[in-house]
Amino acid sequence: MNILCIAMVEDRANLDKQILKQTVQPDRTIFYVDESPAILLEERRQRIAENHKKLQEIVKAYNPDLVWQVEGDGDYPADTLAKLVTHYEVLKGKDFGYVSGIQVGRHGLYHIGAWKNFTETSFESIDFKLKGIQEVDATGFYCLLAPTEVWLNGLCEWTDEPYGPDVVWGLSINQKKYVDMDLSIGHIVKNGIILPEHISTCNVRFDKGENGTWKFKQLD
Repeated sequence: MNILCIAMVEDRANLDKQILKQTVQPDRTIFYVDESPAILLEERRQRIAENHKKLQEIVKAYNPDLVWQVEGDGDYPADTLAKLVTHYEVLKGKDFGYVSGIQVGRHGLYHIGAWKNFTETSFESIDFKLKGIQEVDATGFYCLLAPTEVWLNGLCEWTDEPYGPDVVWGLSINQKKYVDMDLSIGHIVKNGIILPEHISTCNVRFDKGENGTWKFKQLD
């Protein structure tokens, strides 16, 4: 089983360390470094979609069995890949899409970057109090393991959705998608590392108003 680790990063220094400490090593690791990253949110989302095409070229060139996609500002437990591979062995089959750890977003409310209950007018983050393997509709790109064919079939674009191109990609995957609620991925910020188990983590729902504006609401 050949595993390719990929990421789009602005600086690879942290991620090199994170991969080296893994108890199970990917067969190959390739990062696409964006040397002139976008700043504004809308520009960043467009850039993520553009850079994903670069990653697609890399994956097609190396044609691994599995793609492990991570992000440059993640803090990964040493057994991250080992746990994901174990879950893959249990869950794999024609209906399997991918499996991911969980991470808290660093903008706005601190909620889990994994989503459920999508409608045309609302969607919500997965309940951070859940445990074990849970099925979701989409996640971020921060820590997912997917069969190469599934990964390549995902559509990564951004056309002014209230969420990023990573969520667009996840929603486009027709197979089942899972998160391990016990695989906590740190999110590195200026003042330290935020984690799903921190007291600041909450649940959130996004709703579309009559004027077309999306607003978020913290849930109990």
